[in-house]
Amino acid sequence: MRKRLFKGKPKRTNFWKMFAVAMILPILITMFVGFNIFSLGHGYIQAQAEKQNNTDYNNLVHRIENGSKTDDEMNRPVEFGLCLSSYRAISTDGIFFNTGAGQYVMATTYDDPKSASAKWAYDENGDIIFSNRARLWIIIRESNDPDLRRYCCYDPQEIDIPEMNELFSQFFKDVEENDIGYEFYMKSLYLNRETNRIIPHEMTVKKYKYSVITRVSDNEYEGNEKAIGTKDVVINADEKGYELLTFADRNEPDSYPRGSFLGLWGVNPERFDEIYDIYKVKNPKNEGFGGMTGRGDNVYDFYSINNELNENKYGAKGCVSVTRINVMNKYAVIKYWLIIAIVFIISTLIALVICLIRNAKNKAQYAFEDYQRALTNNLAHDLKTPLAVIGGYAENLMEMRRESSDEKELRYLSSIMDNVAYTDDIIRKTLKLSETEQTKKLDKTKVDIKVLAEKCAEKYRTALEERGMGLGITGEGTVNANEDSLSLAIDNLISNAVKYTRDDGAIRINVSNKEFVIVNEVAENVDTKELKMPFVKGDKARSDKSSSGLGLSIAEAAAVQNGFTLKLSCKDKKFTAEIKM
Repeated sequence: MRKRLFKGKPKRTNFWKMFAVAMILPILITMFVGFNIFSLGHGYIQAQAEKQNNTDYNNLVHRIENGSKTDDEMNRPVEFGLCLSSYRAISTDGIFFNTGAGQYVMATTYDDPKSASAKWAYDENGDIIFSNRARLWIIIRESNDPDLRRYCCYDPQEIDIPEMNELFSQFFKDVEENDIGYEFYMKSLYLNRETNRIIPHEMTVKKYKYSVITRVSDNEYEGNEKAIGTKDVVINADEKGYELLTFADRNEPDSYPRGSFLGLWGVNPERFDEIYDIYKVKNPKNEGFGGMTGRGDNVYDFYSINNELNENKYGAKGCVSVTRINVMNKYAVIKYWLIIAIVFIISTLIALVICLIRNAKNKAQYAFEDYQRALTNNLAHDLKTPLAVIGGYAENLMEMRRESSDEKELRYLSSIMDNVAYTDDIIRKTLKLSETEQTKKLDKTKVDIKVLAEKCAEKYRTALEERGMGLGITGEGTVNANEDSLSLAIDNLISNAVKYTRDDGAIRINVSNKEFVIVNEVAENVDTKELKMPFVKGDKARSDKSSSGLGLSIAEAAAVQNGFTLKLSCKDKKFTAEIKM
């Protein structure tokens, strides 16, 4: 019963202290996940980039060697399809789930300044035949016959126009760095009907910013547009072979000529040229090869090169496909932090629930302990008076019977007085233990531990001499503590040593700024596991009326009051009590 009541009694704490300690694990888990999610994410993105580039490369080779059914049916140039798809660096639904930021979870050419998807084909001289370098594309229809549509473009490499160069530069800066979209409305242009090349004449450029993006289907998104600027561009050109073409009012759907699907498509020219300068020199004699190159700053190039294309209608000798990916692009970073945040929130909620449950249990346990302590205190106080009366009666009877020759009667009276004294000692120490445990705040000062130990040991000098025991104190030390409570702890430890040291044995005390250690020689080794529990004594002393079994409990409570700990051990018939400060 006694073990059940006192075993495993926890140090009291409140909910917030408990929760603060519990949060260590969620923080460690989140740090672990955060550290690994970046490396796992990097590996995942690289694998997806390599896969995407291989797919793009195979499609490019097939398109060159066999043609494209779509291009043939729609009578469109191969560059249009390449430029239209160049916004993609990796188009996959990526890490675990979609954030709503678009399906291009890892990166897109148009969203990330460091990412790109460059492709080109070259002839025997190494000159580019076609590529996905950015152009301004427009589909022109001069009648309602869909077969007569023209896929036309303005190529800044062919005709140098300052206004268009500025437009190209600002366009890629805005879409890559500022999340700004562009909308073009062409009123008139110059058209070369033989080459399907154009030069804008009158054009309105509208800038807008998406505030909210909503996924409509697997490949479609809608957003709330917010216009942030409109600019009219007028270019007067006098190029040979070009004629001026004015479009019909766009509010008149049956009027021609008309321009549709107008946009600036393709890879940022500066980035394309940078990639081209790197990979145009990779021109070995083997049929094809590829690999990965780290560009630094979390950027990697995945490239595939074919230098032995089959005979084709374009006269292409080889082709190159390069996917440049930034593994720390904005979509990836959003998902990294989203995963880390989810892990932190879930682990924090688990810790919170566990702490709430433990706090409820602790409150019930503390309430029960308080009830036990109050009951014990009340019983102890109530027993003191009748015990004093019994002791007084026994003492008076002994005085009255002292002249009597009835030794048996005197022995009974003496036994009554001894038991009353023993019980009174238990009650006094029980009240002292309760008082010590309930004291919350202490006034602390610098205490000389050696002087305090000598003062406490002096009280037991007579007992030591009678039993032929020696007591020595060595070391020096001071500690910041409450002198009364520390004296109580040391006094109980010395008292315990005096009681249980074998006759003619020795007690040694060593003090320092960090610890108080008392070692005494005993007749047999003692199990110290439960000795600090109230009313627990050494195995050979359970019936010894000189001990209440409360001394070590009081010593521990007094040590804990000062923020110290009491450790007990017994080895080679030497009992050691140590206060760690």
